[in-house]
Amino acid sequence: MKIYDMDKKSYLDIVEMKNPTTKVEQLSHALYCFENDIFDVIYDKSQPALVKYINSLDQDMLKQDGFQFLYFTSGTTGLPTGVFKTKENSIKQAEALLKTLGDMKFNRVVTTVPFVHIYGVDIGAVVPKILDIDIWTKENFLPEELAIEAEKEGTLIVTTPVFIKALNRIEKNADFSKSYFLTSTAPVPKEDGKKFHELYHTSVSQLFASTETGLMGHKINDEEILKTYEGVSISQKYNMLRISSPFLAKKLLRDGIVEDVNPPFQTEDIVEILNDEEFKLLGRSSNLAKIAGKRISTQQIEGIVESIDGVECAWIKIRRDDRALKDEILDIYVESKNKLNAKDLRRILKENFGAMNIAFKIFNNVKIIRSSVGKKIGFKEL
Repeated sequence: MKIYDMDKKSYLDIVEMKNPTTKVEQLSHALYCFENDIFDVIYDKSQPALVKYINSLDQDMLKQDGFQFLYFTSGTTGLPTGVFKTKENSIKQAEALLKTLGDMKFNRVVTTVPFVHIYGVDIGAVVPKILDIDIWTKENFLPEELAIEAEKEGTLIVTTPVFIKALNRIEKNADFSKSYFLTSTAPVPKEDGKKFHELYHTSVSQLFASTETGLMGHKINDEEILKTYEGVSISQKYNMLRISSPFLAKKLLRDGIVEDVNPPFQTEDIVEILNDEEFKLLGRSSNLAKIAGKRISTQQIEGIVESIDGVECAWIKIRRDDRALKDEILDIYVESKNKLNAKDLRRILKENFGAMNIAFKIFNNVKIIRSSVGKKIGFKEL
């Protein structure tokens, strides 16, 4: 396999780099470490707060024997968790993912994501490593550029839901039927998955995963039911998903202390388990709002808001006020070409939820900030 730098229009050797900064350099260095069994700490060195936090840790403690990489979670609330993964974790995970693709054949991988987290390295780098095919990437992709690459036969595209939505919006006259898309764990709304499949004559497999657990399940296009990967065992406690699998982290680093992981691993995902191999994701414990005695996922409401004409993106935070008589309040941050007013949103929510009174406050004129895998992590005022 080789790395093709689409910006420079040339191949790059897989070598060790002291301070990889560009996406292509990060990929080259990660693969070098993987091929040569060299332990490395993988994180986004462009984030000053994360760099400061990691530098504050005991550096001898970071390197645990028998591990390939130490990744860090996004840490959008509190300090990020360090997640130790073995080479075996990554290889078995790649093999399980490839089994779900059946007899599909690929001659290259095109990836839009950086190689500073588990999704970028394990899916964007290790999967093509196992397939022994070239990786094509560039520092920044435009949707139109990705569309050109997706028209080429035998292309496996590793991207995020942001690009799926963007390709839907440009409605390019293109046929991706000879390629296949993988997206990160951030949700692709059912309507977007359906439109993408119909518009471009291809499928997008949504990977449900976390840094701690690795891959858990997957669904295609507008499916709602997640199917587990081979080797993944699911159960639940207090309606929350528990995972045992060969991809599960062996150790975690929390608050400067290394902890062993004893399966099953307890996630914060609220699920409905249908059988041993299928489940539905209802939301996360951190984004389920209690409205009129019922639990409603903020992701569901975000999808409704984003379906409104002119709305580019919506992000919802739950505000809990123990002194208030009402249920939890939803702070809705809206990135939109037009101002969204409360009267219109209340009418739309009523159409979807009936007479249920949902308390909310709208914040217009903001820019939603996403992580490199498409996860909404904050906002800034414009």
